[in-house]
Amino acid sequence: MSDSNQKQNNESQFLAIFAADSAQVKQFGDSLSRLGYSSDRVFLGGVETAESWVKEHAIPSLLFVDIDNEVAPLVSISALLELCGPTCKIVAFGSEQSIDLYRALLSNGVFDYLLKPIPLDMISAVIQRAEKGKVDDATTGRTIAVTGTSGGVGASLVSLGLAQSLSTKRHMMTALVDFDRKNGSLGLMLGYNGDAGLGSALSAENIDARLLGRSIGKVDTRLSLVAQVPDFHAEELTDSYPALVLGSSLCRMFNQVIWDLPSAKPFGSMDVLAHAQTRIIVTDFTVTDARNTLRLLNEIGDESSGQRILLVRNSSRHMDKEVISQKEFEEFIGRKIDMVLPYAGSGLGSSLLQGKLSLEAFPDFALGLLNLADLACGKVPQQSIKKTSAITTVLRRLFKTNKSPEMMLKGGRL
Repeated sequence: MSDSNQKQNNESQFLAIFAADSAQVKQFGDSLSRLGYSSDRVFLGGVETAESWVKEHAIPSLLFVDIDNEVAPLVSISALLELCGPTCKIVAFGSEQSIDLYRALLSNGVFDYLLKPIPLDMISAVIQRAEKGKVDDATTGRTIAVTGTSGGVGASLVSLGLAQSLSTKRHMMTALVDFDRKNGSLGLMLGYNGDAGLGSALSAENIDARLLGRSIGKVDTRLSLVAQVPDFHAEELTDSYPALVLGSSLCRMFNQVIWDLPSAKPFGSMDVLAHAQTRIIVTDFTVTDARNTLRLLNEIGDESSGQRILLVRNSSRHMDKEVISQKEFEEFIGRKIDMVLPYAGSGLGSSLLQGKLSLEAFPDFALGLLNLADLACGKVPQQSIKKTSAITTVLRRLFKTNKSPEMMLKGGRL
């Protein structure tokens, strides 16, 4: 019997989730499906609904309950704890980020308190801890691994955009790791010159957190770069352990750690992918990329361990020049594309000639990356992206530079 079937056979006695609104019910249902559970274990309602349900059904071993709409959450939770008894572990979740509330809930007997939105890996970790007694790793950060299915699909650009979105828009302490030791480009794209601690960290027998903190590159207040000066003669790793130790150390220092993994998959890349909480695969609608995507999906496995997989089509370089359709691509690999990043125009790459890469001149593309960043952290993107034609993109850029479109047309430059 498969693990998924075992979960579904045992879940009637194990798990129930009560969420306060229908959107959250849908999100939790999707998360349970990805973890191998049935989505019908998610119910609409809060503590009062959970109490009524428990009175008529077998008490589960693990119960998630939304406390956002509770006037007196501690009183409500205490009544639910008394009703469920000591065999049921209750996980409260809500929007209030309060250490006092967290401590009060734990002292009353709640198993854990989670802050909305709850990413897939967090739900999985709580379930495993409740079911198997698994102890969480002593890390505070999450790992987002980004890789391309072939060279030139823009995985480094996506990595950079995610790092900038999380650090500047979502105000998270973020580390960006350029794992391409021979031809890395993130330093150039960020306008950072010199070594940024990657080589010394991978060659060290033991990583000293203080030394690591001094050697990595400080890009701005919340964004740091871990990279090295490109070296064609850089030796490949023969053991993935240094990369994993580096990742663990960074997770103790930052909220989000983003790895840009080359499509050539140098040694250690697959191990980073295997341990990441979110794995983003950047691809394009070509036959080669479809085959490479399917091969990579077969290697890294599914999402039943709580590790989210996001398939992203980056169309910023090849607007409407797909070799195969999205439908054909999805049918071949056996799953849907999670996000299609919009066309940003030909000026994206040439903007590097003016200095570090700035996404401000490409608002639709920047918004797509922000939505992807939210999705990678377990949030539902709130803003939709309007499809913009190539001529609209050019005109928009002209107005930003205070140039007259009529003059540009007369001059033959458009």
